[in-house]
Amino acid sequence: MIEAIEVLLKHWGDQLAQNGLGGGLPSTMGTIVEFAGCAPRGGVYGARLLVAGAGPDYAAAEVNQVLYGIERLEGGSALVRLAYARYRNEPRLTIAEQVDALELGKGDAGRRAYYRQVGVLHERLQAGLLERQGKLAGMRREARRDGERMRKAAAQQAGAAHRGRGREFEAAQGGQGAIAAHKAHKAAAKTAQADRSSGDSAS
Repeated sequence: MIEAIEVLLKHWGDQLAQNGLGGGLPSTMGTIVEFAGCAPRGGVYGARLLVAGAGPDYAAAEVNQVLYGIERLEGGSALVRLAYARYRNEPRLTIAEQVDALELGKGDAGRRAYYRQVGVLHERLQAGLLERQGKLAGMRREARRDGERMRKAAAQQAGAAHRGRGREFEAAQGGQGAIAAHKAHKAAAKTAQADRSSGDSAS
């Protein structure tokens, strides 16, 4: 058993009990009747997931996705049934009741088989979550590289456009060197203005 995965699965079960799998909003009157007021707020603020009873938070949604993947593997459906029996079922079942419901055997043999299954569930879930996080990190790196390429291309395009406008200006002002002459003229005008302001120039 992996303690961190056990905590995460308990959170997943609580989220499903409170918020369901998402996809819709509860009615206002139904929420007031169920909770005697406003629904408890769940979810992660700033995320795109809805809050206040409209679906599981990010962590629980990630567990859901990995469980869907596990279910498609050999023996995975039994592990998913175990996850629902251990972490989601309301009212909560005792270990003996879970062993009986999952048909894992009788007595000590059934309990040993049950805890072996819990261990396998934890290992597969941890591996699936790490794989998803690795893929997400790769997607983020690729997005950053794409962004850098786009910024570089935009800077090059802007530079080329600026140089093109410079050539057009020179052509309109009498050929190559017109830009330098224009800058020198502006600098001379600024110097003359500064001299007049300081009183250094002759009246």
